[in-house]
Parts: sequence; structure tokens; C-alpha cells
Amino acid sequence: MRIAFVGSGKTTSKKAMPRERILRSIPRSRRGGYVLVLVALLLFGLMAMAALVIDIGFARLAQRQMQTAVDTAALEGLRGKGSVDYAYATRQLAAESVMAWQFDDDLDGTNGDDGIADLGGAFGAGPMVDFSGGSGDASMFASQLMTVDPDNAVYKPIVQRGTETPDEVRVSFQRGGTLDNNADLFVQGPPVPYLFARGSLINRQLIGDGITLRASSNAQPRPALKVGMPVASGVLPGAIAIGYELSDWNATKSNPFILDSPKTVIGQEVATNGAASVLLNGYCAIFSNVTGLRVVGFGWIDRGSPLTGANVASGNAVSRLSEVWADIDPAIRQLVLDQNATLINGLSVSTPKTLR
Repeated sequence: MRIAFVGSGKTTSKKAMPRERILRSIPRSRRGGYVLVLVALLLFGLMAMAALVIDIGFARLAQRQMQTAVDTAALEGLRGKGSVDYAYATRQLAAESVMAWQFDDDLDGTNGDDGIADLGGAFGAGPMVDFSGGSGDASMFASQLMTVDPDNAVYKPIVQRGTETPDEVRVSFQRGGTLDNNADLFVQGPPVPYLFARGSLINRQLIGDGITLRASSNAQPRPALKVGMPVASGVLPGAIAIGYELSDWNATKSNPFILDSPKTVIGQEVATNGAASVLLNGYCAIFSNVTGLRVVGFGWIDRGSPLTGANVASGNAVSRLSEVWADIDPAIRQLVLDQNATLINGLSVSTPKTLR
């Protein structure tokens, strides 16, 4: 299109009218359907996204519940590990019960729950839904009938016992996937189903397989750094005024010493009063020459015969250091810990506790 400007003596060319002018040139009555089509297209995508977000939210909630259960069970199974008073089967049963309680409305697994009508049966690790029927191709999952059993609307884990894992307690909980029974306790349940996203454009195989969830926890013991005094006339054992020099403890445990008083914290200074005849049960100080004699660990004595197994402080010991530790020069602290790392069959601080 060419446009002439009067009086200028020049002509210039101009491109076609912009889109805005074209649209303005079209009567509104002829373009009202554009918005409707655009909204329909956007709504389809938004609904599919919302459906997927809801399903993933269900899965994340279930995974969090599963992780809480395995963490609690692993810690319970660890409690008393190494003590003659807590056999492995006893700890395994306690961990199993604690894990089941996470999904029980009244902490009683013998009476069942009341279903979702009374909210009691709503405690579970994700939804449980049955699908049936459907029309057309088998991959048309959106056409299937979804049924929920009011009494079994959520997954109640069936805890199974595995084999003891050395130096730790491991608990595994899965919904879907390949069975992982390499644990002290394990659960293998069905995958979490897709509910609202069954009609989305997600891969049909993924929709049919459901969502796989995994939660596992490994709890390792943190050896005691402090022991308490005896409680209730020896019912709960504690520190006694007996000590062993570190090298003798590691070698023969044949030369105990009387201490000036019971020692309860790693790092405390020690004064000895001579050889001792051990007649009591309790935790003895193990000392070494670290800028003076200092406690570097604790051992267990049973009526004159130190135990050589892993009988650790199951009842009256903690991993917390007291104010005594804060008063020790930092350079001396490291020397104490270095000596502690060589302790054999005692309460060492060389292995930290981990939970994952």
C-alpha cells in the first residue's frame, strides 16, 4: 500500500495494519468465542495440574508418616542394645509395637479401629482404593470405578521381622517397589494409587503402577560419656569407687584400684588409694595419664569379674557431658578423647549416633 503526502513531493510505503487495528475492525459480535476457547484450553491444563498436585500431596503426607514410624521404631529397637537385660527379640518386639502404634487410634492393635466414620480408622500411611470396570482401552484409567472401603480406607502396615543388623538397628517401610527385607523390621505394602490424576497425560504405565514410596532409618548407639550414681540401693546400677588403668583394662583387667570417690564424667581427675577387691556391680572409671590421671571411659564390673562383652549402660548413662567437661582445657579434652578411642569393651565415645 502506498500513501502520498500532499506538498511533500515524496511517497512512502507502510506495512499492513497492525493486529490491534485488524481486531478493532472486526465487530465484537464476531469474536466473542475466542475467550471461551482460550478458557477451555487453560482449564483443561489447570485441572490436570491440580489433580497431579493433590495426588503428590497425598504421597508426600504418607511418606512423612512412614518416615516418622521408622525413625521411632529404630530408636526403640536400639534402646538397651548390648545389655543382657534387653535381648534382641525383646527389643525387636518393642520396636514392632511402637511402629504399629503410629497408625492405631488407641495404641491397641488387638481390637482394630473403627473406620473413617469415627476418624479412628483414618490413621494410616496413605490411601487405599479399589478400581474396577472401565470402558474402551485398558489404559483408560479415568473411566474406572473408584471404590473406598470405609473400614480400610488407609494402609495399615503389617510389620515383619528380619535379621539383626550389626552395630545398628535398621527399619524399612515401603509402598510399592522391590521388597527390601535387609532390616531388623520391614514393611512391604501396595503402591499409593493415583486418584485425581488418572485422566491426565502422565505415562499410562506410571498411572497403572501407582506411586512408590520408601522410608528407612538406621539408628546407631552413641556410647555414654557420663554415668549416674546408683539408684534405690543398687536397683539401677551406677558409678562405683573402682578404677582400671587403660592398658590394664584393655589387656587383662586384673588390677583394679580403689578411687578416692566414684567418678561419673569423662575427663574428671582421678586419685587412687591402692589395689581393690571388687565386690559390687557397677560402672568403673577407666583412667589414663593425660596431664595427670583422668577418666577416659567407663567399664562394667559384675562382682569382681569385668564383663568382656558389649554390656553397655542401658539404664543409668547418658551421652551428655556435664559442666566438668567445660572446665577442662580444650587441649586436654582432645587428649582424653584420643585415649578414649583406644578403649576396648567399655563405654567409648568413638562411634557417633546417626539417624537417617
